[in-house]
Amino acid sequence: MTDDTPLVSVIIPTYYRDETLRAAIESVQRQTHKPIEIIVVDDSGERYAADIVTDLDVRYVAHQTNRGGNPARTTGFERSNGRYVQFLDDDDRLYERKIERQIAVVEAADDIGVVYCNLHYETDKTQPACDHRGDVLYPALQFDLNPCQTGTMLIAREVLHDLMPLANRAAADDIGLKIRLAERTRFDYVDEALFWKGDTGNHRADTAAFADELEKMIRSDHAQLYAAAPDYVRNRALYKMHRFRGFKTLANTRWSWQAIVAFGAALRYTHHTDLTDFATFALSLLGAPGLSLGGSVRNGLANLLGRA
Repeated sequence: MTDDTPLVSVIIPTYYRDETLRAAIESVQRQTHKPIEIIVVDDSGERYAADIVTDLDVRYVAHQTNRGGNPARTTGFERSNGRYVQFLDDDDRLYERKIERQIAVVEAADDIGVVYCNLHYETDKTQPACDHRGDVLYPALQFDLNPCQTGTMLIAREVLHDLMPLANRAAADDIGLKIRLAERTRFDYVDEALFWKGDTGNHRADTAAFADELEKMIRSDHAQLYAAAPDYVRNRALYKMHRFRGFKTLANTRWSWQAIVAFGAALRYTHHTDLTDFATFALSLLGAPGLSLGGSVRNGLANLLGRA
């Protein structure tokens, strides 16, 4: 480590997850990059995580009331000093070389403000590799900038500073953040799984509020960006938003006319003729059992073809 080695601030919002918080903190302490400061923001409103961090080398900040994930990230940023910022949810972990690998990329360029990486899921789901680099505004507006998530990004402080305070959303925090970052800076990507995504359940992405937030971004928050982009960008975003709404609605009920309407609306914005979209709409007429049947048939065919 040299005198000009950049300080990295790792900000961990936590909300009643003491059982995973320690592992998240320890994954930061094992980073090969130094120096790092760790800031834990307890959003429980009752100092629930205080005992967990007592014997750990972290800066502990407690909200007096529950304020939400992005307000907690904002609080952490306000207390931080690093040249780069890593947000880490309390049920996720960093692999040992994550920050080292990303620092090498961002420090070698003059115009990169965000470096993201691939990831592993606790559920063993794999994430396809990505090649979105440089100006990524259009992929971000199309909700196609994967595997870029809040935790896979290392963000330059000077870029993040302009976004504060982060918007408090009912869901889709990471998508809103990616769009705002992509307005302001260029991205780069490390094609290596350096981040472990936990799965403790109760994901806000599994609720109808997720689709509501996407629609708000398209029609209100970022309406000017969509208006300035080619038509296919907005159409792709609307297509994905309606499909999200359909699937999330049927995840919580056996049948819903709102889900049927959502899948029908998605057809209006599809940019290609895909029989899968028409099949999904048709199966949604049968409700959740219809979509489940379609998924089983699709998986069965995939397995059959894989053995052929």
